[in-house]
Amino acid sequence: MPQFLRDHIFLKERTAPMPYTSISTGRSKVKPRLNLDRAVQGQKIQNEFNEAVNIFKVLAPEVEFVYLVFKSAPGFLLDIDKFEDSNLNYRLASYRRISGENSEDDVYEATVCMNPRAIGGFLRKVEQYIGEETARGNPKHQNLIANLESIKSATLKSFWQEPELAFPQSGENTWWEIWIYRNSLISTDEQLEGIFEILRNAGIQIGRGRYLSFPEHIVFLVYGNAIQLGNSILYTDSLSELRKPKETADFFTCLDKPEQNDWIQNLNQRVDNYQLLGNVSVCLLDTGVNIAHPLLESLIDIGNLDAIEPSWSKSDSHRQGHGTPMAGLIMYGDLSDAMDGFNRIEIYHDLESIKIIEPSQPNNPELYGAITQEAIARAELINPRSKRIVCMAVTSDTLAHLGRPSSWSAAIDQRIFGDPDNPNITTLFFVSSGNIPMDDRINFPIINDEYSIEDPAQSFNAVTVGAYTLKDAIDFNQFPEALLVAQRGDMAPCNKTSIMWQQEWPRKPDIVMEGGNQGIFSEGIIDPDSLSLLSTAKGGLGRSWFTTFGDTSAATALASKFAAELYESYPTYWPETIRALIIHSADWTDSMLGGHQISELSIDRKLALLSTVGYGVPNFNKAKFSANNSLSLIIERYLKPYKFEDNRVKTNEFHLIDLPWPVDVLQELMNTPVQLKLTLSYFIEPNPGNRQYELAASYRSHGLRFKMIDTNESEEAFSARVSKAARDDNYIPEGNEHWILGSKARDKGSIHKDIWKGTAIDLSTRNKIAIYPVGGWWKNRKQLARYTKQIRYSLIVTIETSNIDVDIYTPVLLQVPIEI
Repeated sequence: MPQFLRDHIFLKERTAPMPYTSISTGRSKVKPRLNLDRAVQGQKIQNEFNEAVNIFKVLAPEVEFVYLVFKSAPGFLLDIDKFEDSNLNYRLASYRRISGENSEDDVYEATVCMNPRAIGGFLRKVEQYIGEETARGNPKHQNLIANLESIKSATLKSFWQEPELAFPQSGENTWWEIWIYRNSLISTDEQLEGIFEILRNAGIQIGRGRYLSFPEHIVFLVYGNAIQLGNSILYTDSLSELRKPKETADFFTCLDKPEQNDWIQNLNQRVDNYQLLGNVSVCLLDTGVNIAHPLLESLIDIGNLDAIEPSWSKSDSHRQGHGTPMAGLIMYGDLSDAMDGFNRIEIYHDLESIKIIEPSQPNNPELYGAITQEAIARAELINPRSKRIVCMAVTSDTLAHLGRPSSWSAAIDQRIFGDPDNPNITTLFFVSSGNIPMDDRINFPIINDEYSIEDPAQSFNAVTVGAYTLKDAIDFNQFPEALLVAQRGDMAPCNKTSIMWQQEWPRKPDIVMEGGNQGIFSEGIIDPDSLSLLSTAKGGLGRSWFTTFGDTSAATALASKFAAELYESYPTYWPETIRALIIHSADWTDSMLGGHQISELSIDRKLALLSTVGYGVPNFNKAKFSANNSLSLIIERYLKPYKFEDNRVKTNEFHLIDLPWPVDVLQELMNTPVQLKLTLSYFIEPNPGNRQYELAASYRSHGLRFKMIDTNESEEAFSARVSKAARDDNYIPEGNEHWILGSKARDKGSIHKDIWKGTAIDLSTRNKIAIYPVGGWWKNRKQLARYTKQIRYSLIVTIETSNIDVDIYTPVLLQVPIEI
């Protein structure tokens, strides 16, 4: 076994910013319907448009705008860019896809706010479509007019963004999540004050005062019915979307497990508490923690406990305990392992508990995105440490989001990104993926594909944690002839997946940690203690100090402990780098791969693997250390992805990174098999709502991708392969990279990992990596002027050979300048 005891090598130089022009064509994806009778189509659109305008004005004669719904012909996109302009004559309020039996039958609807100038402008475009042509001989505005199937006046239902849920009955009082357009000319408080007054006058109850503010939208909760909303907010020019708020949070039962008190004493005597020397806190967002537990009382300060409501207690109020066993795993890991040994246990990280759920309170919906942001802010106020791991195993399965962002997941993305001028430099976020109901686990693993990972675990910037298991011990005296549900090393029976998600969105989970197992006995599911983790119980009079615990809650607690200990080892690294190291170190077990090599799997099987167990199980030694035969290079850089030129936003630069390479050693190894792993990590700024909400490029601020130079490819040829700006008139494409996962699998979300395998001689000249930008709303939303901003990224590159006697580390270290 290789000895992972050497520090990773941090590169500060060897990066050249290069002019970047995207190699994509940039052509519109909107293909118009052809062979239409222009006069017939134009007249139809004119008539429907005028009728829709008149209907809306009859209902709201005092307002100077209309809301109209434009519907596409089946199988054709709407040219939605034409429904917005910088002067806000048009405003695209919402956009949705209505799925047909096949993708060719999909229909798109855009709800658009139009003032009198926009109304007149649209009618002129229809006239030009009928009677005028472009220089190429096509009808003017063909993409816009030809694809329209119908136009109607908008109703409140037109703004509903929950296709899997029926729109509430007109007189039914219920909670609503309201999305309004953010007016940049006035303050958020001033805009909300005006909207709230209109709503209160209609008899609508405003939520608890919490709201979320995104680049183009403000989100808040109200209680009322569709009639009240239809008579009030529909006739403001700010409405964008209506959604159903989250009503429930996901918690997991646990069973008491009596243990002897001398175990506690033995473990306490083996704990070395170095928290005063540490610089990392784990911030637990849960049901509170009982710190009177004898294994927790010396580790958790009472000043580190808080709740989002001042009237709540700060102790664990879950009936069976949830926050307390989470805390035990965060501090000690699985107590079954910690107690069954004699090793010293060093603890450097602190724990903060911010109570965000009070089970005894009425279960009204909450704006959990705002609560999550507020909880983190509270932790920062009571304990302003420089580094923080947020751990949250509270999720909602209310809606089938299919990977689309919600206000909750977007709030997490926003908090982890920070601000373009004040980026987050301290915090990582870990969220559980949610659990399959116990009785359904008997149908493992087929049933797992049918259960979607829960909200807000679709977050781009958070690390989503699923579960696998190594637990395989069943007491056959108690359960004769019982069977394991999952085999050792496989995903855990509780594990939800992203198999059903739309391909546009990140594949989750990112990693998996131990979540326990179940068994089958007498044709039913059993959950014996031996297949669970052991942790600190809620306690109480006559109750045990220990409890069994499991599922993705336990996995998320273990992942947070892993991250805290790694962050303590590398306190100067960016949070993007810590996230990258964790995912970079992960690998799939033999059970997950079905006994095959990852390179032997089909692309569909690779996609399924990433959508069930992510990148696998992290390895702490590999995340923390390099070895002589396994070298990791760490790169942290700023890149300016876009620029404003010729009155439009363009891509600006790419980075050409010249890696210090053990060329001589690799060439001596000749045909020896070697492996290269590369992980690229960055945080995106979210812009939820509006526009083509189904496209990641409309939600993320930017995207980054990587390419690697081919064997014997020149630097000039490589640069030209990456960027049009480096090409001359005689450019001929060359170069091949042979990644195992490939761009289709890896280029989702905001972290990208891939693996290259080949011979040492082949790798010896592959020492250059290009990092380049792709589209996002910073590029597409010119009026928000984010094109002046820089972004950060972290890159991890690892070379590994199976021969432990080979030293590839030292030749690289000698090429890196030593800091004095």
